Amino acid sequence: MIHGAALPALRYSPARFFDARVVLALWRRELLRYRRDRTQWFGGVSRTVLWLVILGYGIGSSYTNIEGYTYTQYILPGVVTLNILFASMQSAISLVWDREVGLMREILVSPAPMLSVALGKVLGGSTVAVAQGTIALLCAPLAGVDLSVARVLHAWAVMFAMGILLVSIGAVIASRMATFEGFGSISNGIVLPLYFLSGAVFPIRGIVGLGGFLVDLPWWLRALMYANPVTYLVDLLRGALLDFQQLPPWLDLLLVVTVPAAAGLAAVTAMSQMRRVK
Repeated sequence: MIHGAALPALRYSPARFFDARVVLALWRRELLRYRRDRTQWFGGVSRTVLWLVILGYGIGSSYTNIEGYTYTQYILPGVVTLNILFASMQSAISLVWDREVGLMREILVSPAPMLSVALGKVLGGSTVAVAQGTIALLCAPLAGVDLSVARVLHAWAVMFAMGILLVSIGAVIASRMATFEGFGSISNGIVLPLYFLSGAVFPIRGIVGLGGFLVDLPWWLRALMYANPVTYLVDLLRGALLDFQQLPPWLDLLLVVTVPAAAGLAAVTAMSQMRRVK
């Protein structure tokens, strides 16, 4: 029998807001789903081959270097980012699917804290995103990039932060979607701008090409790139892999901490609203 004096302590117990078991269970579920989904593996490999090998060497035949790096070397961080983007959106799509098949409805009516549910989803999706990005890292020798243990660990840290940011954005979108079919068009309207305005495939500034011409982007395009949080993550990732950055390192480090944290908080809030609607 619980005494009345103990009720306030139970009511405000931290377990009502956070449960590590829920986080680990949903994290593990994301990893198991990824291990069994061979289409994601194929997508990661095919995107890497298409962008890094075919596009890299194709356009690279016209550009001798970008600030001393071959075009294939330059876009390696961009290909890693592309795999992370698609993996993150795939994780968010599964949130819509879980709601349609009824799993998310069961979670929403359960006593599981939504903070733990959101954390498990975001951390699991981010881990899958890192695994997808690592597929591109394995092709680094083809691009002429030498990787050390320190470089890989540094890159993984940036990739995980990028995964948190993008999975959280996808979760915010998915939590507001009523049907599975509508997610694709909306996510593409976000994925493609985030990618192409990040400096992943062309530099913000610098000297490029056979003639050594100076990159001079229109002011509005530069403004969009500077407003894109993925720009700073790509720049930090390029610094980890190539020791080459075009933006202040302190600004990259500041945003790699604050922006994913803010996006994660937004994902928790959005998923909590799903429970209120139900």
